[in-house]
Amino acid sequence: MKELLAPIVELLVYAVIAAGFTVAGVLAELTSAEYLAAGNLHFAVWLSVMGAVALYAGIVALGLDEVLPRLRDAVDES
Repeated sequence: MKELLAPIVELLVYAVIAAGFTVAGVLAELTSAEYLAAGNLHFAVWLSVMGAVALYAGIVALGLDEVLPRLRDAVDES
């Protein structure tokens, strides 16, 4: 039973972290647009870059490179 539980917990942890980075990236991008509309260009650009990094980390680095292959392996094993 422990052999089955460990990969599932690991997959869930990666999925939650990936979702967290993705949500943080979207919120940073939306906030960046608000700061840009208010005229605060420097902070808007910085926040936009940070949002892009968070989106990359959530979607590509964790989502596509970690979560998706582990999910495929878990489905193939069962």
